[in-house]
Amino acid sequence: MPYTGKTVTTEFRGGLNILASEHFQFIEGGATLDAAKFGAVYIPVGTPIARNTTTGFFEPYKDTEDAVPEGFDELSLLNIDVESDGRTNIVVGEVLIRGSVYDAKLPETVTAAFKAATSPQIRYVKHIKQ
Repeated sequence: MPYTGKTVTTEFRGGLNILASEHFQFIEGGATLDAAKFGAVYIPVGTPIARNTTTGFFEPYKDTEDAVPEGFDELSLLNIDVESDGRTNIVVGEVLIRGSVYDAKLPETVTAAFKAATSPQIRYVKHIKQ
């Protein structure tokens, strides 16, 4: 559950499970999402994020010419969905830094450059129906 310092209630959404294995690791101590950078939006599970080394806050990941942008580190995936109001920063604990995820369940913002930068810590597997 995300923490914003405000008392809010939200309806259940999604229930999407991106994890493809039971072996995974979340970032230690959680991550603070920069609400101003995300804006007033619904942030779905599987969203790629990166830490701005200047502010220390996590922002939506964006490629620059098929490479990881300068000034960012700690590339990771959210394993929780979040409602951002665009003003109040959000602390989340379910930030995936190691494990296997279903490629087809991720948002389109998970690009080839992001996958290359996070591999082999994060494995992107195909879901095979039998």
